Amino acid sequence: MPENTQATRRRPPARGVVAVLAVVALVAIAVAVPFTPAMPVRTIEVEGERQLSSDEIIAATSIEEGTPIARVDVQQAASDVAGLPWVKSATVGRSWPSTIAVTVEEHVAVAYADTPEGSRLIDTRGEEFVVADPPEGAVQLAGSALENERVRRDAVAIVTSISEEMRGRVASIEASSPSTFVLRLDDDRRVVWGASKDNDNKARALETVVHREGAEFNISNPELVTVR
Repeated sequence: MPENTQATRRRPPARGVVAVLAVVALVAIAVAVPFTPAMPVRTIEVEGERQLSSDEIIAATSIEEGTPIARVDVQQAASDVAGLPWVKSATVGRSWPSTIAVTVEEHVAVAYADTPEGSRLIDTRGEEFVVADPPEGAVQLAGSALENERVRRDAVAIVTSISEEMRGRVASIEASSPSTFVLRLDDDRRVVWGASKDNDNKARALETVVHREGAEFNISNPELVTVR
């Protein structure tokens, strides 16, 4: 007796399945490409630099052009840049398809103190952050009382209360005691500031007295300025 056989024709995959597989493949390729030399770092852009050069900042990232952009450790690069003495904060990010963007905020040196090692630059918080040549506009701090951290912050508070234009006229601020500060102007005249209090009003008084005749001014009471 003959044996009956039945053949079943295989249906081709549905078009929807094929489309899904194609999409999955494209996504896999898109995810993988940034990790390959097909999408390398071509440019490193820097913003926010003032005292440092962009080359110094780029070198600190340790990112080499040609590195697959997705393989760049942006957190480590930002940490390395933030380790530069002049840098207060740093962010590093990817700008697809081939650019690394570095943004820095630098310390602002408003004052400095001379030491045997060199000039210690001081920022707006009264903190020393680097030994370097003082930039234009930074005011020298002097006096034995500056060894006290609080006195140094008080001196910086005086500096920051003075306008940038007027700051250029101040050669130094001497802390002769924790509550007595004396400004020496660029023409060797003296201004007795007194304690680091009511600084905004004293700063306005300073802008007035520099245009008056006299060798020494006392603005410790800005409402009653005396001249000698």
